[in-house]
Amino acid sequence: MKMKILTLMGAAAILALAQTTQAVPITGAIGFAGNANLNTGTAATATTAISWFGAFTPNPVVQSVSGAIATILPAQTQVVVAAPWNFTTSAVYAPFWSVLGTPGINFELLNTEYMRGVLGGNAYVAIDGTGVLSAPGYDPTPWSFSVTFQDPSTVPDNNTFTFSASQASVPDGGTTAVLLGASLSSIAFIKRKFMA
Repeated sequence: MKMKILTLMGAAAILALAQTTQAVPITGAIGFAGNANLNTGTAATATTAISWFGAFTPNPVVQSVSGAIATILPAQTQVVVAAPWNFTTSAVYAPFWSVLGTPGINFELLNTEYMRGVLGGNAYVAIDGTGVLSAPGYDPTPWSFSVTFQDPSTVPDNNTFTFSASQASVPDGGTTAVLLGASLSSIAFIKRKFMA
């Protein structure tokens, strides 16, 4: 009987470890910047990013990065962004951006909200949203992001943009509660066996 209990406890421990090690989220934060052609001459009235490019490269470039994402996307990595992108509609874009020359690393845009404003006499439009970041060896991970187009343009007929994103906090899917319940049930079962 004692052997059965030890076997059950060992199996429960292995199950608990398997459940906690299966999820490998992509943690951290990322920012990239560049220029974009908008469908109007100012962020005050624009609705669509027609094309994207870097200041000195054909594509936008990762400027800052931290966490696990830094091992996947080091600084100066070029990214390809979906175009045209109508940011006034909350449409799914899969992928919204991906890494130039590296398949499997991409960001799927799920929803957006935008806001226009003027700061110091210069117009801007800010788009916030959520999406899912995917990379080989990691679980698809929910991320939140912000894109801002600013006036005045730093290059004639182009608007400067910034993109920043970080891992979104996601509530526990219930695995912890199930494991806690199973552990407490096992303890109660073992206690009853020893008391009998």
